[in-house]
Amino acid sequence: MATDATGAALAADPAAAVDPAAAAESAAEAEFDAMTGRLGIEVPADLKGGVLAGYRGLRDMTALLRAVDTGRRPGTDDRTGNTDDRTSNTDDRTGNDEERPGA
Repeated sequence: MATDATGAALAADPAAAVDPAAAAESAAEAEFDAMTGRLGIEVPADLKGGVLAGYRGLRDMTALLRAVDTGRRPGTDDRTGNTDDRTSNTDDRTGNDEERPGA
């Protein structure tokens, strides 16, 4: 599954076609450079390697988290399956409510 950034990295660096990991790193760097440029952020050259490594890690973790199937439909209450929060049973009291003051 190649992204547009990966395709651009392959076009810019034909040697990256041999090593997909190098293509992914190059794509991440191109994406990072575009993002920081768009936001007007200047990353010092001596810090760029570390910041880029952190960016790649966060990007990879985000992709993994998005791939997790929780089995839950978006917008539903976990306990009742209701989609409207006003009608869901969110009262978690246990025991005899008549014995508790203010119940």
